[in-house]
Amino acid sequence: MNDSNPSSPAGPRLPRSGLFLLGAGLLLLTVLKLWDVAPSRVVDAQAPAGQFSAERAWTDLQVLTRAPRPSGTPAHREARAYLLRRLSELGLKGEVQSTSVVGTWWGLPYDAAHVDNVMARLPGTAPTGAVLLMAHYDSVPHSPGAGDDASGVAVLLETLRALKTTGAPRNEIIVLFTDAEEAGALGAQAFHAQHPWARDLGVVLNFDSRGTGGPAVLFETGGPGNARLIQAVAESVPGPVASSLVQEVARRLGHSTDLRVFREAGVPSMNIGFSDTSSQYHTQQDGLEQLDLRSVQHMGMYALALGRTFGDCDLRQLPAKDAVFFDVFRGWMVRYPAFLVSPIEALILLAFAAVLSRARSSGRATFGGIGIAALGFLASMVIAAGATWLVWFALRRVDPSLGLMREPYEATWYRLGFTCMGAGVTLALYRWLRRWRGPEELALGALLPWGLGLVMSGALAPGASYFFAWPLAGALAGCLALSRGCRPEPTLVVSLLTAVPVIAIAVPGPYLMFVALQMPRGFLAVAVVVLLLGALLPQLELLGAGRSFRLAGLLAFAGVVMLGVALGRSGFSEEKPRPSGLTYALDQASGQAWWLTTDARIPSTQERLFQDAAALPRSGVINPYDADLITRAGTAPAEPLPAPTVELVREEPMGPGRRLQFHIRSPRQAPELTFFVTSKATVARARIDGREVVESPPHVSNARRPWGLRYLGVPSEGIELVLELTDARLVELRVTDRTYSLPGPPLAADLMSVPFYMAGSTFDSQSFRF
Repeated sequence: MNDSNPSSPAGPRLPRSGLFLLGAGLLLLTVLKLWDVAPSRVVDAQAPAGQFSAERAWTDLQVLTRAPRPSGTPAHREARAYLLRRLSELGLKGEVQSTSVVGTWWGLPYDAAHVDNVMARLPGTAPTGAVLLMAHYDSVPHSPGAGDDASGVAVLLETLRALKTTGAPRNEIIVLFTDAEEAGALGAQAFHAQHPWARDLGVVLNFDSRGTGGPAVLFETGGPGNARLIQAVAESVPGPVASSLVQEVARRLGHSTDLRVFREAGVPSMNIGFSDTSSQYHTQQDGLEQLDLRSVQHMGMYALALGRTFGDCDLRQLPAKDAVFFDVFRGWMVRYPAFLVSPIEALILLAFAAVLSRARSSGRATFGGIGIAALGFLASMVIAAGATWLVWFALRRVDPSLGLMREPYEATWYRLGFTCMGAGVTLALYRWLRRWRGPEELALGALLPWGLGLVMSGALAPGASYFFAWPLAGALAGCLALSRGCRPEPTLVVSLLTAVPVIAIAVPGPYLMFVALQMPRGFLAVAVVVLLLGALLPQLELLGAGRSFRLAGLLAFAGVVMLGVALGRSGFSEEKPRPSGLTYALDQASGQAWWLTTDARIPSTQERLFQDAAALPRSGVINPYDADLITRAGTAPAEPLPAPTVELVREEPMGPGRRLQFHIRSPRQAPELTFFVTSKATVARARIDGREVVESPPHVSNARRPWGLRYLGVPSEGIELVLELTDARLVELRVTDRTYSLPGPPLAADLMSVPFYMAGSTFDSQSFRF
């Protein structure tokens, strides 16, 4: 049955064989592009010595991921000793930069730590600077940190081994395993500010991941222009996944790694890592069993190729202008200077205007009809994205992981389901619009958002402009083919050719958006799917999308099936544990103790802990800035724990105020301390272990916003704190030490401690007045 309306202009048709070839061709191009984005094949341990092998790196990964490695813990010290031993086996002299550092990136409470950076130097024959290869060896509490960032550490060890097989490089190569990255890149800050090697840097390559799989992506560059950095990637790295769009998105999402230190200092630099399966990120699931060795292989290919390239080039020539860049097929990268963005934009917009004018003059479209089509297409985008959000919201009642985790364990199935569902909704709306508008009007109307995106990206985010420019150019050619499609054979060939730039450039967009934004914002990725389909409307018209609901129904059905698979595989278990925000807090001053949780819905095995509800004092026995995260409090037995101690070493008058020097320690050898000035006072100046806390203006401390600091890697002998106060009134100091375990039996096997900065811990607090 043909349900088309004779009042709408008919589109071109292909014979059945042509329909099959066009559909198969589009599907093949899409699969090839997605396959192209997949991580590399693992190179086995028997490969030539000069190659990178993830199988060889596996040995280091096994040792590093035996236990979580937060700064200051026994496992952290064991990891440091192992790195020094491995560097010695590679014929390098490992060094440890042991120092204190204070960071104020994230505001109050400030971050500080005693860090132990591990480093080594491979001498160069005629250096023009030093190449810094960097990864952090600490992890968050409760996480083995296989992806974040034992993978980066193992990649650099294997890269060093391979580099040494080809003789000494021209430039010096420094490998730096930073400490306390998870506390605000404190190890990197200490190296850059305090170590003499930092003055020699010509380029910095950081390897850090926030998942356990997916392609290794170049997601950030730094320094005075990136054109020559990108040239090195394009010419040396096998199969890079890199684009200036990803860089624009990462910058706006605010992800910070060790690279931020060097980027802000203007050093040419690059950030490389993998981010898929982020349901395991910063949890106990970030273990060796979940780590995809193909992702490690892909990251290692960047490290070795760029280590060799920068090791042998003139690093003084790296500063350059910015470039727009993107990968296309099989490792081929397109790159051009950023100053060409405006001319390219102007040419494509002129071509767009010419196509619009031609369509109008031919009588196949009107400007009013194109405008209506554009509004209809924008409505389709809103409806598809809105439907995705509504379905996601509804499914949270069925699959608790959608509500308790930012990225569910079955994220791949959900992504596929939402993508197909969004595509089905879009094509159903397209078929409905075809009752009143012709195919050329609808195709051109669907391209108006692409033109708007091109203009806006050119003005606000030039690195993203290519994503709109070249698919739009291909789609305009597709519209011309649609308007002239009389003979099947040329129409088929041209339709496939004009789809290539759309698929090669835009198809990875939804996947990368899903990975970057995670499931709660997945509806934005579906909006990109709709945008992509708009650029392929000429091809979809040939496939019959404008004459029948069959294609829309098929996609929607596929989406429902995939969502059903996701739901069928959902649920928590020992293999896929549920997040638990349970923690324990003890107030030594009052002798009270509490079970606390950040969970909106408490696991059944923990309900008994909250039968005796209790109110937690607003001053808190944990970080006051995290107190709003607590959802429930229950009375707990007071464990016989030794309280943290504060000794007033010296007190001196200072004008109307005074200068206080304290010695703070944790008798139970906790790796983490926080301290807050909980009384009303103005802290004019502070020093921790001799390091200045740089803040401006001085902070007026009070109960709601106390001046405070969190210290990681606490030495056994304790730390020194100096406070300069603007007046002589009594000051109250609350000190809390934290260990990364709960009193009593461990959590049930199907639970894991999340979030890492609070859950699964024992907080022991004491107040002091001076």
